[in-house]
Amino acid sequence: MMFADLVDLEDLAGQLKTLGVDVAVDAEPAVISAAATRWLSTASSDQIAQARAHLGEFEAASEGLILPAAKALLESLITEISSQK
Repeated sequence: MMFADLVDLEDLAGQLKTLGVDVAVDAEPAVISAAATRWLSTASSDQIAQARAHLGEFEAASEGLILPAAKALLESLITEISSQK
């Protein structure tokens, strides 16, 4: 029997940490979202572009293997980042 490694909120928080977002990997969705919003308010244009590319690649690599709560939050973050400069 084969088991898939599903992407969850901890994986998403870990990806955000690699971008410099100050968030615990076991944080709840609202905490992750708030931390990302705080980070965006101080991020440079280069950091925002890097985050947009990184999270887009993460989403593409995770397609079909991401839990619904993590997928919803990831899509929300990508939309928020995409609306930045």
